[in-house]
Amino acid sequence: MLAGQSAKEARGKPPPQLQGEQILLRPAREQDVADRLALGRDREIVQMFGSELAENDSYSRSEAERFIDGLRQHPHAWVIEHEGRFLGEIRLDDIDRQHRRARLAVGLFDPGKLGQGLGREAIMLVLKHAFAKMRLHRVDLRVLSYNTRAIRCYQACGFREEGRERQAALVGGKWHDDVIMGILAPEFRAA
Repeated sequence: MLAGQSAKEARGKPPPQLQGEQILLRPAREQDVADRLALGRDREIVQMFGSELAENDSYSRSEAERFIDGLRQHPHAWVIEHEGRFLGEIRLDDIDRQHRRARLAVGLFDPGKLGQGLGREAIMLVLKHAFAKMRLHRVDLRVLSYNTRAIRCYQACGFREEGRERQAALVGGKWHDDVIMGILAPEFRAA
């Protein structure tokens, strides 16, 4: 169980549905496996997460099932649904109720949907939930320094760079910094 997490949260009670203009954040369901499998692995997206694809590295049904099952078990994980289909995930991890903080993780898996404001909308919905409903004070995240598209998105949502973990990730044979970003409840409300 996470610091300050209730037993109910640890059992995997599904998160509430959050409706946006273009997207719906909802708990994962069995039917999402086929959509996740169909999206597979895009080389550029995988690289933005700090990994690399081997040649002919396919995404299997069992991997899709494990991925969706992990979302279903997580008390603060949502599927990002767009136009009635699975597009990605967004989570609040490492929730600390005592210090009222969490870490944000988000991923969109369809390269054709990047740059349309869908990730920004998902983040804003989760931040509103985190600060208003969960009464958190701080949400932070980590992003690789070369992922400039994500950094611009986080900045547009109000996150500020707080520091860097130098040469924290080895990707493509090169070392890259991890950028640490955060947003506080008063900053979110002021925006």
